[in-house]
Amino acid sequence: MKTKIQKQPAHHLVLSLGVTGGFLAGINLEFADGLNCLIGGRGAGKTTALEFLRFGLGLMPDPKINLQRYRAIDTLVKSNLGNGRLAIELRTKTDMRYTAGRGAHETVQVLNEVGKAVPISLDRDQIFSADVFSQNEIEEIASSPLAQLELLDRFQEQETIAINRQLEQVQLQLNQSTADLRRVDLEIDDARVKASELPVLQEKLKGLAELAGPDANKINVAHAAKTQRSREEKVPELIMLSLQKLLRDIAASQSSFQTGVEAQLDFQSLHGANAALFSGVQTDIRSFVNDIATAIGSIGEKARVLEAAIRTHAIKLAEQHAVQEAEYRTIVAASEEQGERAAERVALQTALANADSALREQLGKERQRADLVTIRVELLKRASELRDQRFALRKQIAERLSSQFPSIRVTVEQSADLEEYQELVTEALKGIGVKQGPVADRLCPIFLPEELATVIANEDLSLLIQRSGFEEDRSKKILNALRNGGTHYTIETVALEDRPCIELLDGETFKESTHLSTGQRCTAILPILLTQSERPLLIDQPEDNLDNAFVYETIVRALKAIKGSRQVIFVTHNPNIPVLGEAERVFVFSSDGQHSTVKQVGTVDECREQIERILEGGREAFLLRKARYGH
Repeated sequence: MKTKIQKQPAHHLVLSLGVTGGFLAGINLEFADGLNCLIGGRGAGKTTALEFLRFGLGLMPDPKINLQRYRAIDTLVKSNLGNGRLAIELRTKTDMRYTAGRGAHETVQVLNEVGKAVPISLDRDQIFSADVFSQNEIEEIASSPLAQLELLDRFQEQETIAINRQLEQVQLQLNQSTADLRRVDLEIDDARVKASELPVLQEKLKGLAELAGPDANKINVAHAAKTQRSREEKVPELIMLSLQKLLRDIAASQSSFQTGVEAQLDFQSLHGANAALFSGVQTDIRSFVNDIATAIGSIGEKARVLEAAIRTHAIKLAEQHAVQEAEYRTIVAASEEQGERAAERVALQTALANADSALREQLGKERQRADLVTIRVELLKRASELRDQRFALRKQIAERLSSQFPSIRVTVEQSADLEEYQELVTEALKGIGVKQGPVADRLCPIFLPEELATVIANEDLSLLIQRSGFEEDRSKKILNALRNGGTHYTIETVALEDRPCIELLDGETFKESTHLSTGQRCTAILPILLTQSERPLLIDQPEDNLDNAFVYETIVRALKAIKGSRQVIFVTHNPNIPVLGEAERVFVFSSDGQHSTVKQVGTVDECREQIERILEGGREAFLLRKARYGH
């Protein structure tokens, strides 16, 4: 009976690192699929080699998240690489081969198998990635909820990236929704102020109405018709103003587009090495701009036809109004009392027509606002659904890790990180005479962002007082401040991040990683880093702050568990890792202070003497320990 050969999981591989120039000039490291250990004395270049790999693959820390870490690694790389270059050969899990090349002041250039440059980003395009951790980053993960979330997300990387990209698009739409609603709110408020005189004007006109007599009804009807004519005579002009605004907006958009794209096609682009390509781009853009201009010209022509038609209608309307006005004056003139009050009434009717026009504009804007709110509700719902999907993934990963490591407990609390929310509320409360920090600290835990936004939008003072416990005067200041400038719209779209918690069993109690000692923090995080993944794992001295028992029981065992299914590259000073972990390849670094060299490359057995000397303290030290312990 033939033994069934188990196929190893597909995974990415770093095949080699070549360096020309700088401290590691001439070094070429060919890595094995399995455990690779970089050993040597302090300052021999081991850490530099690992950071060269990070830099050359374009996996630098995000400066927006950790600027200090980014600068430290960037400085190390540039000071040690100088004018040299890196060449990193790699194989993807789909068996595609690429070479990533980079100088100290360049971006990553990717070549395919035949040496042709290809326009891809290894990490961003999800072609290849690796997990890289320098000495202090493991401890930093234990103390940073954001870093812990990133760690969990890497276990379902493609799914999480897809969700995050969708969330980014939804957030952009919500930002535009916020801008649109703020603008419409201002327009509604402006129209409301103008329309607010309407009830007063209507009452005044009622007071001028004919109170008695056989012609009272006829006169009142005539006055009502006069008011309607005042409204009607404004309609053609308002329509033409709207039409002209439309044409200006279209022309402005076309001009903005043309100016923007032409600015990108500078002299150097049109006359440099890729001039032919950019000339083609310019030709295509000009063709498009000409098409737009033709379309705008056609729209302009149709607009002029419409404007002429409206003016024709306006002339006919004016003619009819003239006849109706003559009839009105005849009716008014027949009443001595009305004749005396006609001038006052005409002025009121004009003012009434303006107020009525403002009311109609207000109602139209409110309908527009209702449509915007409907769209916004759907966007908020979609964002919530996407965050629920992402949380479900994170929760699933946390539960799997907790079941895999009995001494480690990983949990995730949905939408529990209030930091960004509190910062937004604190900023909005500046200058209103309250201690904004303490107010935000009290408000944000008791109101979800959408709840607080609703309270602000509805000016629900009683609910704010009831749930916050603030006195009435302070609550009024808070409502006014958060409503000012449409801040409540921004609050409504704040995305509360999930809060992870990684705990370590200490005796009989689980303790949160942020409350652990340095060694315990690494003890909590390292097993998670060492779990199965398709990405190579690169760590600088993972054994720092750890006892040898943990190194053997956790690190070594984890390395054996993933052997053959994940590549690992360790910088280490602990002999247990290469020896007991049965490293496939050991690189022995040495330095004269000016340049680093690799003195030996091979298996554990082939590098036994160097391991014994560098990591064990020499053969004599090893034998003395053996004699003391008896084994």
